[in-house]
Amino acid sequence: MNYKIALLIGRFQPFHKGHLYLLKEALKVADKVVIGIGSSNITDVNNPIDYETRKKIIKAVAYKEKIEDKILKIIPLDDYFNDNKWLSNVKKMTGRFDLVIGQNEWVNGIMKKAGIKVLKCPYYRRSLYEGWRIRKMIKERKKWQDRVPKYLIKAIVNCQLAIINYQHVVLGGTFDHFHKGHKALIDKAFEVGKNITIGLATEKLYKNKLLYQSIESFDQREKNIRTYCQDKIVDDRIQSNFQIISFGDIYGPTLIEKNIDAIVVSRETLPNALKINEERKKIGFKPMQIIVIEDELADDGKIISSERIRLGEIDRDGNVYGLLTNHQPLVTSHYLKMPEKLRPELQKPLGMVYKDVHKVIKSIKSIKPIMAIAVGDIIVDSLLKEGFDPDVKIIDFRSRRQVIPRNEVTRDLAKRKYINKPGTINIKTAEQLRKFIHQSIRHPSGVQARSWLIIDGEEDLLTLPAILFAPLGSLVLYGHWQHGIIGVEITEEIKQAIKVIIGKFS
Repeated sequence: MNYKIALLIGRFQPFHKGHLYLLKEALKVADKVVIGIGSSNITDVNNPIDYETRKKIIKAVAYKEKIEDKILKIIPLDDYFNDNKWLSNVKKMTGRFDLVIGQNEWVNGIMKKAGIKVLKCPYYRRSLYEGWRIRKMIKERKKWQDRVPKYLIKAIVNCQLAIINYQHVVLGGTFDHFHKGHKALIDKAFEVGKNITIGLATEKLYKNKLLYQSIESFDQREKNIRTYCQDKIVDDRIQSNFQIISFGDIYGPTLIEKNIDAIVVSRETLPNALKINEERKKIGFKPMQIIVIEDELADDGKIISSERIRLGEIDRDGNVYGLLTNHQPLVTSHYLKMPEKLRPELQKPLGMVYKDVHKVIKSIKSIKPIMAIAVGDIIVDSLLKEGFDPDVKIIDFRSRRQVIPRNEVTRDLAKRKYINKPGTINIKTAEQLRKFIHQSIRHPSGVQARSWLIIDGEEDLLTLPAILFAPLGSLVLYGHWQHGIIGVEITEEIKQAIKVIIGKFS
């Protein structure tokens, strides 16, 4: 039975012999074929060839294979990440068709659910003819030419070399604690755009973000962007122009400026770009090409983000604030031992010196820290008596090695102790401290949880991981036998300093 019109959908990144086989199979069962080019609105590592270039390549295939009269039309199919919207757009762009032919389970599933006839063709030598395999081979400079029709080799080579230049490219974000991911966004915009607009979020847009209180000021964030862009233009001899504007919603200038060609986004903000394009269509503006950059990953394989930097998990280059260096194996019973030569350095105050607890309370009211961590029985007891309850309290029932009597509260808490021998940092105990710190931020109820870490041994050196793991803008308090109370405001600089100190432990 022959059908009148078959719909063939693919991304064709690049067009290869498997696609040619599928096209010929479609023409065996249908008089005409409509070819839908998927992900037409997305440019990323998996979709490096733009829609217009893919369309030209398919037209070249039709000409070389002498089937031009069989190709009814070639259409762009945008990604929506919503099955119903995607199908509605397919029907709108395609018009009438009798059959869908293809191998993609997701596409076939949507079509079958909608009651559309689907003919699933077997894969043609799939181990050879897959787009991702060919892209990988091209990237690694391996032989790939025999996997595409011979007459397409030159066109595909030219695709890899071509850099698409857009007249006006936009991107936006909070750009808090300017990091590698931000640089990647801007780098891509400069790579593909002649005129670049960088939207910088105001508080209206980010006030619901986690730890928004420690987001840098607008002026500081703008300065960071401007410095990077100006340095980039000088260093790379780039001809692009850029401007920085403020915005208080996800749309920024995109619903005002008609002639915006492309938007650069991360995977996380891709849904916003899709939403913006929907609104642009409604007001008669041309949708923007969406350019999606690859995620920049930290040492632990997770995405680098401003939130993680504010949380105190990583630095701006994605280095994790951890206790162990690469040459130290992670063993749950492992501990780090302080070298004696470090003792004089650690006897110096790490932060502000307070002579009494009243001055500490006054400072806390002024600083308004993200959270407070107190290390030491005397300081914890003094703060509680003054009506201030630190988020995390670390005690060992000793002061200057003398046993301190336990009250009703601490007597019950003492049933669960964590080991930390004098002169050491116990890895397992420090990790428990990290969990308590994070619980104080991420408590499911929305209320900060407060924790006690009761130590069997000595708590003094746990001040170091407390500083290392605390969110930016926090305050770590510890007692000093000679100076009184030391308050350490958590900044990126103090975290780096503590990381260096811990790196000297063995």
